[in-house]
Parts: sequence; C-alpha cells; structure tokens
Amino acid sequence: MKRQGDGYRLLYSHNCQFGLSQVRRRDRLSMATLARIFPPLAALKMSGEDRVQLVNEMIIEEVLLPLGRLEFGKGQRAKCDIALWRTRGEHKPLVGEFSFQAKFPNRESVANKSKKLAETFFLALQHDVKHWLESGITKTGAVYRQNGNLPQSHE
Repeated sequence: MKRQGDGYRLLYSHNCQFGLSQVRRRDRLSMATLARIFPPLAALKMSGEDRVQLVNEMIIEEVLLPLGRLEFGKGQRAKCDIALWRTRGEHKPLVGEFSFQAKFPNRESVANKSKKLAETFFLALQHDVKHWLESGITKTGAVYRQNGNLPQSHE
C-alpha cells in the first residue's frame, strides 16, 4: 500500500554496484551477459538480442553524505545519511533522501521501546519537513519523470 506521508515502511534490501568497465564481455549491456553476472535474471523470458538501456538516456550519480548515528535506546543505533541523485554532467539535482539504517540479527532482538522511538522520530521528521516532501515519488521515479514518462508500478 502506498502512503501519502505521515507513515513509514521497513525495507529489507540487498544490492551491489559495479562499474560496467569491470564486465569482461564484448556486449556489456546484453541481457545474456547480465544473466551470467546475476543468475536469477536467467529466469526472465528474453531473446538473444535483449539489452538494457539507460532510462531516458540519463546517467545518474548519487552523492552520499553520512550524517552520523541516531540512538534509539537499549544499544540500538542507526547510521543516518542524506543522498542526492543528480544528473551526471550538468549536475541537475533530481531528488534527495534522508535515511537511517539499523542492523539487528532478528526482529525479536529489537526492544519495543527502540522501535517506538524510531517510529516517533521518523513521523516527527516527516511532519517538520512536510513542505519539502513530494508524496509518492522515489529516486527511480524521478529519473523516469524527466522526459514526462511515468514509472510503471509492479506492486
């Protein structure tokens, strides 16, 4: 469910980044090459000619500014960052994002008080900066919107 502010969601993600220059294949953007690097992609229906393309022919860079750590009690700490996505070259800013990340072995190991403090902090932050927020947009969606294209939701 997509929310219109005054809410939050927990994200669990695993990702990796690498430069295309590290790919030692002639056709670096073919789906066949990418499926060799990321085997789960092989499950997608694709032809031998399928390739990835830059969204709106744009190269985006992310500038990440580490801010510090938040303390949510019971030893529960979270690192926090500000990220700015901008176009490479002209450095046109697209979207900024504040995030904090807490790592823990499992849900049961996080005290209810810590969870409540994190929730209260995040909701208060949204309220205090509500005039800066654009509801319903993601960093990726901002790139799609550059040429008037709306991102497709697959939820």
